[in-house]
Amino acid sequence: MWTEPPWYGEPAPDDPALAELSAIEEADELCRRLLESPWGWGHSSRCAEAVDLLASVHGTGTLPDAFLAMLLCTCDRWGRVTAKLIGAVEGSGILTSADLDELAESFLGEEVVIEYPFLWVCPRGLDLGSSDEAAGFVVDEDTMAQTRRRPEPPLRRWAAARALRSDSGRLDDLLTSTGPFPPRHRDAALHGLLDAADALEEADRRRLVRRGLRCSVGSVRRSALDRLCELDGPDAALRRARADVNRAVRAWRPATPVASGPGAASGRAARVATPDSGGAGRAAGSRP
Repeated sequence: MWTEPPWYGEPAPDDPALAELSAIEEADELCRRLLESPWGWGHSSRCAEAVDLLASVHGTGTLPDAFLAMLLCTCDRWGRVTAKLIGAVEGSGILTSADLDELAESFLGEEVVIEYPFLWVCPRGLDLGSSDEAAGFVVDEDTMAQTRRRPEPPLRRWAAARALRSDSGRLDDLLTSTGPFPPRHRDAALHGLLDAADALEEADRRRLVRRGLRCSVGSVRRSALDRLCELDGPDAALRRARADVNRAVRAWRPATPVASGPGAASGRAARVATPDSGGAGRAAGSRP
């Protein structure tokens, strides 16, 4: 669960950008300010700030909570800590399960396109002076504007995992829809699908593992090896790891001690007690 940071309810020292955001008391106004300037709030590695902002205005506006969360997660201020940020948002309990599903879907498009009334974000309109651009250009309440956000790869990974866990029948759809993403984004989505592979039937898990093992990113191949170990046991996964061109992948080892004997013969992971865990640990079986 979300635990309050030391500065909860007040901005960190010497941070006027955060102080300005923290002074906002209504969710719709916070959305407006984030749309007005997604990159003008400096940079911070403190993802707790964003969760603090989400909590402070929760339930005060008319716009969906998932929309505000999406704006916070794609704000450039926290762009370097999006993996921690989305984990903190999910763990905070502020958003409902439906909100989190909606948030995940917004991260699964190639980019997020937001359309809004121009004067809502820029109530003073445009000051074009006497330039030629001003001729014939009229801004009124019907004038719409657009902004585009591209979620960072960690957000893709989280979203793909959540979507697959919610509906294991979406595997093919998710593989197809994320295929055209730029390489880093596509590989992150594949990593997320591997994170949630336990939601799949064995045939689909094997198909996903094969794709993961062909990925150019070493961390994705290591995740695929984890799943291969669950399916075929550590020996098969270690043989595959030793053949990899990447030293970090060749150094892969099973995450937990593995059962041997009859209990390891099923395609599902067997459960064994491990001395260091004091309880049940996971071990992978092997196919007959």
